[in-house]
This record gives sequence, structure tokens and C-alpha cells, in this order.
Amino acid sequence: MSGLVGVHGIAQQQVGRHQVQGPWAHALADGVERSTGRRVQVPALDIAFYGDLFLAAASGTTDKGTGYDADAAWADLTDEDIDAIAAAAGEVLCEQELATSAQDGPSKGFGRVPSPLLAIVAALDRRFGPHAGGLLVGELGQARRYLRDPELKAAVDARVAEAVAGECRILIGHSLGSVVAFEFLRQHPGPQVDLLLTLGSPLGFRAIRHWMPDPGFGANGVLPKVGAWVNLRDPHDPVAAAGGLATWWPGVQDRVVDNEKAAHSAERYLSKRQTGEAVVSVLPELAW
Repeated sequence: MSGLVGVHGIAQQQVGRHQVQGPWAHALADGVERSTGRRVQVPALDIAFYGDLFLAAASGTTDKGTGYDADAAWADLTDEDIDAIAAAAGEVLCEQELATSAQDGPSKGFGRVPSPLLAIVAALDRRFGPHAGGLLVGELGQARRYLRDPELKAAVDARVAEAVAGECRILIGHSLGSVVAFEFLRQHPGPQVDLLLTLGSPLGFRAIRHWMPDPGFGANGVLPKVGAWVNLRDPHDPVAAAGGLATWWPGVQDRVVDNEKAAHSAERYLSKRQTGEAVVSVLPELAW
């Protein structure tokens, strides 16, 4: 038992636990090395894998880099979903940006984007770079589905509970995984977790907190039975564009990092010195 469990983000439908586990563990080892200045072994890291639960039954246009079925994802959205996602994405856009982008379409490669989201996707691409709009809208869509579909949520939460069973000292959530990790801790306040580490988290969006069953959980500090909560975000990461988390949970230690052109990459976040420092503070033996 390593005491380290990671919870992945969106667009993992076509892979599995072992395919995520290797890159995460190696990136985390680099983060520990950067924080300690010495060579370390790759840490034992388990992954709470749930991506297959989002696997669309219908075939469509699949992004070759992520395995994300774009057309099927858009087709699954109801009018209520589209309105909610548009409002959420609009939290980081001003009216001028939306007006300027209304005459443009989104970048290529996102399938049949619903027309109410076209200007939003285009504006996000303009602000954050190519494919940012599809990334954030896809993130919000899966987050809403997870938080609003009781059957799906129960299945995802069960995967996390299985991975965390036993001793889990550090729980790492990337992207949607930060929401899933938060929900696990909300529902299981008993076991002590020394560190919650969130990376590229959308928890700063009002909509995400509104969709949660109990968004105020832990509002007076860190979560119950959590020793510390460290949150890393890249300001150029569209998923984390709503800002730091200490505004909503005062005990959070927000850290700003630069992932360059791969702003939302889990591996870029994991390999940061700030990640290594947070992990070594709980598991100093990793630096020996």
C-alpha cells in the first residue's frame, strides 16, 4: 500500500487504469526530484479509474489523441445541459469576447458542437488557444453529468472508494478528478487523509458548486479529516480559469504554475516542484 491514490480527469474512456498509472507515477517522481534536488524512485501510485463509465455506446468522431468521442458527447446533451454549460463557460468570458466570436466558428476537430455553444467555444479558443473551448465545454458537460446523474455518480464514487480502501494518505485529483475526489471526501469524512492535492481543478466555477449536493462542505477551512489541501493551477488552463479555491474554501493553499502550451496536462502538473513539495511534506520517505 503506497498511500498515494490519483483520480483522473475527462477523456479517458478508451484507456484504462494501467495506462494512466504509469505516466502519472513517472511525472510525480520528476516533481519529487525537482523539489528535493536528488534522484528518487518512481513512487507506488494507484489510480481510481472510472473513464470507461463515460464511454459512449454510439460511435462518432473520435479524437485520435484522447479517444474522446466528440459527436457522441454533444449528442448526449439535453437543452437544459446546453443552457447550464453555456452559463458556466460564460463565467470566464465577457460580453465583448462573446460578441466578437459570435461571427466565428470553433476550431476544427470538435464534431457537431450545438449552435448555442459555438460562440462560447470560439471565444474560449481565442482566449486560451486552440481546442480550449472544446476542452472546457467537455469538462463542464462531464462534470454536470457526474453530479446530476445519481446512477453514474454512484458507479464513479464506488471506483474511488475501492481504490482508497485501506490507507490513503494522499489523494490527488486532476480536472474532473478533483471534483470526484472532493465528493469522495464529502461522503466519507471518517478516514484521515493527510493531503488533498488538486490539479487543474474546475471547482472554482459557480456552476460546479451549484451542481454539487453540498458545495459548502468544508467551507470554514479544509475538509474534515483532511490535513491539508493544496491546489495547483495554470492561469492559462481553461478548466481552472475560474481562479483559485481559497476564496471558497479558506484552508486551501493555492499555487500558480506554468505548464506552457500543455496548460491542462496532468503530467505537467504532477511534475512541478510545487507538487513534489506537497507530496514530500506528507511522505518524506519518497525523497530518500
